[in-house]
Amino acid sequence: MQKRYSNKFVAIISGCFLLLAAFFIDIKIEVRPSYARVNETKFTQQRPDNIEQRPPNFWRTLPYNAERNLDNEKIWQIFGAKETARQNLSIKEINRQINSFFAYLDQQEYIKKYKFAQDSKNQFNQIIEILTQNSPVLIRETDSIYDVLKNYFYFYRLLGKKRLNFIKEILRNESDFIEPLMYTFYLWFNANNENSDPDLVRPSFEQIYIYANFFLETIGGRNYLFRRDPKARKLASYYCVLIIDQANMEGLNSNGTDIRPHLELTLKDLANQIDLSFKNQYLWELENLRKKYKLS
Repeated sequence: MQKRYSNKFVAIISGCFLLLAAFFIDIKIEVRPSYARVNETKFTQQRPDNIEQRPPNFWRTLPYNAERNLDNEKIWQIFGAKETARQNLSIKEINRQINSFFAYLDQQEYIKKYKFAQDSKNQFNQIIEILTQNSPVLIRETDSIYDVLKNYFYFYRLLGKKRLNFIKEILRNESDFIEPLMYTFYLWFNANNENSDPDLVRPSFEQIYIYANFFLETIGGRNYLFRRDPKARKLASYYCVLIIDQANMEGLNSNGTDIRPHLELTLKDLANQIDLSFKNQYLWELENLRKKYKLS
């Protein structure tokens, strides 16, 4: 009996030393209370009849904020088209824009310095394959200090320093165009598998749902976002909320994630972010979700 308790004590002490190590290497672990789940069951809602429909061609006609006009020539370089933020793009056009983006990356000096054996698209495919084969811990994360740290170092453990720096460089150098980039990738993630580009590895919706939960619900995921640029962090939260809503609509919210606190927080965050070209669109979407989930 004494030996068993002794082993448990050693495990606790080891966990404490691991936490201290995390602090000493300049890592800020922010422990926040887990958001409530809805009876730990699937949470489904039907779309109410009184939800306002999206105006036709909303993205195309939405004026940019005066503070952040996008450079049309740069948009052309990245996507091969001057109109990228449109509704109802075909999967063929979405694939073309994604491939144009990777071709653009391969021409950038900040990418060339990494001297990868393969091009950017293949790096992306490898990253997707690695992450989808090694899911983070979503349920009862705080039961074990090892699970907390496993999530906290999740991307570093799986991708390594070089690939992480590769991703950070893209976010930093293309920050002015993060909005159309994220929107295009969101469309691509949600597109029908038919006619998808066989050269691009695309995760399933179930796998995307896992990462939406990771960023919204876990200590490791939330702290990863809080170490990013505020605009990228808030936009990531916005798309995670849309994914949870879609899971609710399709009866795929297997973790029973309560969208409401995330919806309210994301709406507040985006309302306070001034450098967004499509801010009105995000707020319009989120306000309609508030009506749907009876928050207003």
